[in-house]
Amino acid sequence: MTREARKPRTEKPKRAKQKPLATLLDFFGEEGPLAQLLPGYELRHEQLRVAEGVEQAMEEGRVCLAEAGTGVGKSLAYLLPAVRAAYKGKKTVISTHTINLQNQLIEKDIPLVMSLFPDAEHRIFPVLMKGRGNYLCKQALDNANEDMFLVSDPLFHRVKQWSEKVYCTGDLAELPFTYPNWYELTSTPETCRAQECRYYNSCHYYKARFEAIESNLIVVNHALFLSDLAMRKDDPNAGILPNYDHVIFDEAHHLEEVATNSFGLEFTSRRISTLLDRIRHIRGLDIDKTRLQTLEDLAESVFVPFMQSPRNEFYFSDALDESSQESVETQTGAACNSISELQKELLNIAKDDEPLRERLEGLAKMCGRAREELHQIFFQKDENSIRWGEIITQNRMGKQERRVHLHLTPVSIAEVLDTALWTRMEGRGSVTLISATLANSGGFDYQRQRLGVPENAIERLEGSPFDYKEQALLYVPAHLPAPGQAPINIDHLVDEIERIIRLTEGRAFLLFTSRAALNSVYEKLEGRVPYPLFKQGDLPPNKLIESFRQSGNGCLFGAQTFWEGVDVQGEALSCVIIDRLPFAVPDSPITKARTQAITDAGGDWFRDYSIPQAQIRLKQGFGRLIRTRSDRGIVCILDSRLISKNYGAEFVKHLPQAARASKWSRVEKFWKQEQPAPEKEESEE
Repeated sequence: MTREARKPRTEKPKRAKQKPLATLLDFFGEEGPLAQLLPGYELRHEQLRVAEGVEQAMEEGRVCLAEAGTGVGKSLAYLLPAVRAAYKGKKTVISTHTINLQNQLIEKDIPLVMSLFPDAEHRIFPVLMKGRGNYLCKQALDNANEDMFLVSDPLFHRVKQWSEKVYCTGDLAELPFTYPNWYELTSTPETCRAQECRYYNSCHYYKARFEAIESNLIVVNHALFLSDLAMRKDDPNAGILPNYDHVIFDEAHHLEEVATNSFGLEFTSRRISTLLDRIRHIRGLDIDKTRLQTLEDLAESVFVPFMQSPRNEFYFSDALDESSQESVETQTGAACNSISELQKELLNIAKDDEPLRERLEGLAKMCGRAREELHQIFFQKDENSIRWGEIITQNRMGKQERRVHLHLTPVSIAEVLDTALWTRMEGRGSVTLISATLANSGGFDYQRQRLGVPENAIERLEGSPFDYKEQALLYVPAHLPAPGQAPINIDHLVDEIERIIRLTEGRAFLLFTSRAALNSVYEKLEGRVPYPLFKQGDLPPNKLIESFRQSGNGCLFGAQTFWEGVDVQGEALSCVIIDRLPFAVPDSPITKARTQAITDAGGDWFRDYSIPQAQIRLKQGFGRLIRTRSDRGIVCILDSRLISKNYGAEFVKHLPQAARASKWSRVEKFWKQEQPAPEKEESEE
């Protein structure tokens, strides 16, 4: 939570020199306050049109779908309407997917917009709100002093010293070291005693919530916002966030994924063991240890058949035959009953020891929630959900440990959001979904279908103001075989990559659709090219990017998160190489369920699901190259399906309209800034 000194709300606000209710054009215009504040400012009509769409949605209580290409300035496009709404007494929540964007909004973009209004510090109160798991719980810290396991750890005593600092806000982000048992020192909805807690008036988490209540501009992440919606599904008053009038989802292309997690259930094979360990570690607790072990063994037996699955991801029906399913369900029922018995026992212990009683009440509630969710995963009837599992290998105390994660996951998020978001906001306020990569094939049909967006939504599809024809070249090597048509020869790919990065003298992002491909190419290029190589996972992401930037001629190998949100400007990044079209893995349980649902409804799963997803992902990877008007470089996609398949033309059509090449001669001419012949006139390799 960003906490700034504030003057009493009773002070009479000063009159702004720039009227807050002037038109948006007044702010964005060539003579407006932005032009006066920012050197070299130019009016971007794309930015103005996005801002007008957001403000129209706010005024009319509608939904706005907006794609703002690289360089449009989407943050300012929605922040100005949000601040203007605050002047009218409205509260806006801004939800992002990444921490980096949250920090940029709080530390840079919101202060910039506030500076346009001389009295903003008296009327606009921005805060960054986080979930309770990010805050130290003082009561949990007291309880930890009675935990034999925790008090033996030197790091625990460093946390205590940190907590006693006058400036300590209890925010994990401010802890100057990593503490692996942080989850032991936070509260949960079950362990938090709220107003009954002796620390309520000085609680770090509730201080953050109180500031959010007073704020009219709240920055959160998608996980927190959608968890709030999930909590309100059965109880409208059970949410985390204060009431608000408008919500803006930046990086909105992640909404389906995050909503899937927030409205689903996950139960791991270590959950009961971890809970029982917390009980065992309480000093002086008189409880039957044998009984705890019996419960742990019983709970673990539920997961044994899944652990034997030959696949890392599977439906319950794939991992269990009829007899083993009956056995697992019997074991699950017995485990649930045993957890209920433990819950009752905890509530009956230490009735005369108030601190211990309070702690055990919280653990009893955690038992109750675990019992309920374990039962739901196996027995809840829900036609819109699938039951599936995955086996994940984790490093625990220096040893590789296989764990089973069981899931109950909604298939259609549109059905879930219809009640939780769209109907709830109807007639009450606006919802804006914005991203640099929200549309596909020139429209928002895919997002409308996947999220159930109301039909009367306002649309703004604005491309980048950059001159891609002059600044960028899209190179698709025509001579490489298309994936799936023939076995991929990794040596041919590496040869092609090598000649590209030798041409650009390094300065390249290499983006892969799998870690296996990344590792294979990295191993073959290591020691073969005279440029420093950086591989995802070798350093924390921010340090890896900074090392790449400072190298001046490095090559960074990344997958997944490195496809988006990474901003390297200038010559340090002159080339982006993408190994293949980023189609989702077709046999993952969630993908299979969703494609089957499309087929059952008479649709074409490849056209309606796989292609739109891949188009959006490809735009994200392409967007790493050109970040400013002076950037210049090459995007190479090592997938000739862009040329050979009918759908390839659709991909290329809706990428930024760079110059194009399928033969090496044009690549060399572009890089040397020579005028190449038109593509159709090429004849040489």
